[in-house]
This record gives sequence, structure tokens and C-alpha cells, in this order.
Amino acid sequence: MSTIKSYQSKFFGGHLNVEIYNSAQEMASDLEVRQMTSDSFHDPYKDRKSFVGATKDETYKMLREGYQPVVDALKSKMKFSASGQTKRFKSFNDVAGYAPIIPNAIMGLPNSMVNSAMKPIKTKVLDVYYEMTVPAFRDAKELIQAGQKILGAILEMEAQGYRFNLYCTQGYYSSSRGCDMVCVKVKSASQPMDLKRMSFPIAHTAFFRGIGFDWYSKFPKGTYRPGYGCAISCEKSQEQIQEEYRKLFGNNAIYFSAETICKKKDEAEEYLKEVLKK
Repeated sequence: MSTIKSYQSKFFGGHLNVEIYNSAQEMASDLEVRQMTSDSFHDPYKDRKSFVGATKDETYKMLREGYQPVVDALKSKMKFSASGQTKRFKSFNDVAGYAPIIPNAIMGLPNSMVNSAMKPIKTKVLDVYYEMTVPAFRDAKELIQAGQKILGAILEMEAQGYRFNLYCTQGYYSSSRGCDMVCVKVKSASQPMDLKRMSFPIAHTAFFRGIGFDWYSKFPKGTYRPGYGCAISCEKSQEQIQEEYRKLFGNNAIYFSAETICKKKDEAEEYLKEVLKK
């Protein structure tokens, strides 16, 4: 069951409504029973497939099964399994162990056994909020690439001992008519990386322009905005939005936007890792 919160906020144009889901499947279940709140909205799957990124049937299949091309690309690039784990055992010479070192034993050296120990990794938990709202001129390929980059950065950081709570957000904003936002939890820090489950909500356009647009048209507290509003990241700076996200979601919240990642292009991955390490 989702949680809906309402705020008065000058930053978001007067009022802000946020619906928070624990999973993308939970969000999709609500869409099956809700109705559009205004005739101004339309069925997003009647838009061009190249704009949405998939048909309705394809969208819900990817929601169930994941978006395999991103999974394959990340596995190939990162050179480790989808769990994001690195080797944590180190072998060394010791006075006791599981196997003898024959030359050392013959010479009577004390360190004549092979031992091993687990390398400790200090766990740091980060809360990442990824806003995938982008302007209409961004094509499906750009949004997929942006999602792939943020998943790749998180995979690499998890291999170094970090752990993530990962959320996907979408904000339908107007400076004069407020903002309606949805926030979906994609990964818990207590869970291992599951690329197949995470790949669609983070790295596919249809989660934004299909499921997201459908949510906006059926959100009980929603307000229609011409053109469905705009992306907050197009009107506010990264620093400004970061501050507001911390007010909304807590001091550990780290904000990224798909629009910023698209603009940074080849520099995006280094930018993501630099921010996460800070």
C-alpha cells in the first residue's frame, strides 16, 4: 500500500503531493484499478512507440521480467556477477593454516603454512534518489543510457563495500501550479543487487513515459498541467533540488537526475562516482 504526503512548498510552486511506493509492482497494481482524474489526460500507450519506448504489453512484460539488454551490458562491462561482490579472501603465510609450504617447513621457518582471512569492508549505506523525468526532446535511447550509467556506478560502489537504498522518482512540475511526484523504492540496502529486477524501473523509458504518465493521469490528488508540466531539473539547480530532497526524504538523500546525466554524456560516470564517494 502506498503512502501519500502533501506539503506547502514555495520551491515546488506552492504545493507538493508525493506518493511513495515500496516497489514498482505495487505501483502497477494501483494503476489497474484507478481511473483518469481529468479528460485532459490521455492513454500514454497511444503515443508513438519510439517516444514511450514500448507498447503496453511490452512494458508490463519488462516490469515482470526486467530489461535484459541493460543487464547484459552491465555484466559484460563490470566483469563481475550481478551481485556486485568482489573477492574478500586474502591468502598469506602463517604459523597455522590449511596447507603446508614445503620449502619453508624444510628450512624450519615458523611461517610454513598457508592461511587465509576475509578482508573487512566497512559498510556505508547511501540513499540514492534518481529522478528520471526528462523533457520531450530526449529520446528513449538517451534515457536508457542514463539509467544504465547510474546502475553501473552503483554496481561498482557496492563492490567496494557501499550499500544502497535506491529510489526512482518522477516529478510533474509547474512553477505556478505546484508538483505531483511519485517515489518508488527499487532496491533496499539489505538486499543484494538484482539487475534484472532493477533494470526496467531505472533504465527504461517506458517506466517514465508509460507507467509514469499513467500514474500521473490517475493520481487521486493530481493536477493536470499543460504538457504534463516539466522536469524540476530543467528549472532548478542540482544543489537546490538536493537540499529540497533532504527535507522530503531525510539527510542521507542523494539526488541525481536523468537530465543532468544526459547533459554530461561521457563525463557522467565519473560525475556519479565522485558525488557518491563524497
